[in-house]
Order: sequence, then C-alpha cells, then structure tokens
Amino acid sequence: LLDLGTGTGRMLELYGPEIERGLGIDLSLDMLLLARDRLERAGLRNCSVRQGDIYDLPIADDTFDTVIIHQVLHFLDDGARAVKEAARVLRPGGSLLVVDFAPHELEFLREDYAHRRLGFAPDVVNQWLAAAELEPTMHKSLPPGRDGKIGVSLWLARDPRALIAANSNREVA
Repeated sequence: LLDLGTGTGRMLELYGPEIERGLGIDLSLDMLLLARDRLERAGLRNCSVRQGDIYDLPIADDTFDTVIIHQVLHFLDDGARAVKEAARVLRPGGSLLVVDFAPHELEFLREDYAHRRLGFAPDVVNQWLAAAELEPTMHKSLPPGRDGKIGVSLWLARDPRALIAANSNREVA
C-alpha cells in the first residue's frame, strides 16, 4: 500500500495491521516525523515513510497493489498530474482510492489552511482517472457531517492492464 501525502501517517496506521507492506510519501519533513512516531507507537514495523514529491515519486513503475490519495488533492495545483503519477506506480490490476472534499464554498480554507481547491465535482476526478488510463469503478459522496459544512467524496479506480493481459491469453476456436 502506498499512501501519497501521508501527513501524520493515519492511513498507514489504519491499514497497517491488514497489509504486508506500507509506504507513506510526503514532502514535509515535519509531517514525516509525526508519521514515524505514530507508526512506531502503533508497532507497525511493516510500514515506513519517506520524503518525496507527489508529482515525481521516487518509486519504480508498477510497484504497488494499492495507492491512496486521502485528503491531499485540495492542496495541489495540479491534481490530474498527481493522479497520473499515482497510476504510474500502480501494478496492473491494482486499485487507486481517492478521498477528498466535495465542492463547497468555504473560502477561508484557502487563506487559513492553504487549500488550493474548494472540493471536486465527481466528473472532474473521473476525468483525471480516465486520463491516467485507470478505470473508475466507484464514486460515492458522503454528505456533510453534523457541522453541515463539507461533504466528502470517494473514488475508486482500477488499473485495467491485468484485464487486457488476461483476455489476450484466451484461445479462440
């Protein structure tokens, strides 16, 4: 499992007990220190973090079965480029999970929290997935919580290359 923009390492902490190996990538050294501490306290020796750029990952092609981009895209100038780079490191048949805010109008988040985007319409991320040659398999919108401020959307996509390879081995009589 690869967690892009891992921040505090929360996704690795959640999935760590269920996976063979997890890696978190983040540009911020301060966040990586928090993530390392969190993983150490949780005893997750199968998970690690390192510094890297989401637009230019220090990872070989076709390396990970699962990639997660959780609450990261709204901080980026070029979400499509980040999705394409995530697809590059995804193994054939692998899955990409994107979780981010649904569209909203809370402008203060730009100045106070460095949000570049105020959420994403479902079609926008679906277009990015398709442009990265991934097959969108699910989109789900979760309504705002009790605070009523921001909803969340989840997109799941699959690298279809395994399906193409499997189909090309079929015999035709």
